[in-house]
Amino acid sequence: MIAAAFFWLWSVSAALATDLSFEFAPTVAKGANPWISLSSPREVRSMQIAVETSAKTHTFTKTNLAAGQSVRIEWPRNPAITEALVKVLVEYTDSYEEEIEIPLTWSFGAALSVDLSRASADVAKRTLSVKVSTKVDKAEVIAYGAHKVVLDQQTVDIGAGPGEIHVPWIGSPSDVVLLDVTLHAGASYSGFTYSPWFLDIPHDDVLFDSNSSVINPSEEPKLQATLAQLHDVLDKYGEIVPVKLYIAGCTDTVGDAQHNRDLSRDRAKAIASWLRKNGYSKPIFYYGFGESWLAEATGDGVDSPLNRRAQYMVGANPPPAGSGVPAVSWIPL
Repeated sequence: MIAAAFFWLWSVSAALATDLSFEFAPTVAKGANPWISLSSPREVRSMQIAVETSAKTHTFTKTNLAAGQSVRIEWPRNPAITEALVKVLVEYTDSYEEEIEIPLTWSFGAALSVDLSRASADVAKRTLSVKVSTKVDKAEVIAYGAHKVVLDQQTVDIGAGPGEIHVPWIGSPSDVVLLDVTLHAGASYSGFTYSPWFLDIPHDDVLFDSNSSVINPSEEPKLQATLAQLHDVLDKYGEIVPVKLYIAGCTDTVGDAQHNRDLSRDRAKAIASWLRKNGYSKPIFYYGFGESWLAEATGDGVDSPLNRRAQYMVGANPPPAGSGVPAVSWIPL
């Protein structure tokens, strides 16, 4: 028997910047229907779900969901159909909207299943960790670059499981945009797609007046240049992965630490808002690190131009472990 489960990691865990998490059964039990369960830690005004199969599109609408409330939907079992594209449009109570697509594939009564709800990646170690139901013999890994060009393709030995296994990715994270992974356990297999892609956007920092988060008109040409770079990124990668922009505000160690956090957050939000108002339509997240993420280590009260900065980063996921960026709960614009 063959089992298969596909997922997009940027939609899997509430620890990631997307607020939606989901789980589904890659192996459908005898007599049961295929299903998917979705939830968010935030209050939801409405959730529209379309399950597109080769035979029919099944639509569902859920409203007024409490934070953390799970929504489970299922559609009729058809042994001839083992894959679907799930499209989800969510409107939160603060009017923020999020749209994701989740390609699923499943089998009926197979042996191997993969728990992707706590999947994690480590850039420094170049590994992807998932939990499996049985011992995995090997993994086939295909690495795709910009415009979905195949960079490399390898079969690697795993020899681990059940429980957590570590799958190496091939190629450099700076070049690899998408990984297609197929795990093999005897006659069973399970596949998923993951994006390790993460990119810094070089830029000239916007200079703010002291204790201000207002962008002066004289600084706007810098953001125009950044906006042009972001559109180039979308042209190159936007059809492969759902590109997200992360803006991190940072300060030096002069002044009160809490004030620095607030000021850096407000400045990061101001930059994000300017980009949105001037034509950048993809998801934007921001965070104020204050003096907690220094470019150069200094003592307290040190005036450091290097530490007064903003970082612009893009990826399908938030900056992963091993990237040098602290793990935080990014704020959606």
